[in-house]
Amino acid sequence: MNYRKLLVKYGKKLLDKNLVAGTSGNLSLRGEDDDIFYITPSGMDYLEISEEDIVKINFDGKTIEGNKKPSSEWQMHSEIYKNYPNYNAIVHTHSPIATAFSVCNKKIPMILIEMEAFLGGEIEVAPFQEAGSLELAKSILPYLKKSNSCLMANHGVVCCGIDLNRAFLSAEYLEDAAKIYYYSLNIGHPKIISK
Repeated sequence: MNYRKLLVKYGKKLLDKNLVAGTSGNLSLRGEDDDIFYITPSGMDYLEISEEDIVKINFDGKTIEGNKKPSSEWQMHSEIYKNYPNYNAIVHTHSPIATAFSVCNKKIPMILIEMEAFLGGEIEVAPFQEAGSLELAKSILPYLKKSNSCLMANHGVVCCGIDLNRAFLSAEYLEDAAKIYYYSLNIGHPKIISK
């Protein structure tokens, strides 16, 4: 598997699908060994990132390969991989509508049947912590037990998957669900799907 090529490709898709703005957000893939992963570099435009810019690091943040600085959110990726061996890919976005719900500290309930299949159910909001901090990384872990995704208060979205395509698809579905929930709140009283 060409980890670097995949991350470059999906970084461009993040921009194309309006799930990030500028250099916000990041993506990663679990590597060949148990304690390493590949992650997008810090502060680079997704249209300019090349395969050589992708950074290979271990769970302690030590660079194994690459000349760029890894994403400032590397600890979040590391903690998820350490605690959830079933996840091999992570997509962190600042998608506008979902992030708006995170700013309001408002979860997205089960309003669509697709949410169960692609997200694992309702999407909760992890408490606010400083971006890039270990506290943030640890705060989101409980919220990924029932769902593969969560909102981070006043920050954005994190989606996980067995592979990068699945994680990215979850990010798309989450933003779609957020948009539909936003519209339905403005129209009337959304009906929540019961378990």
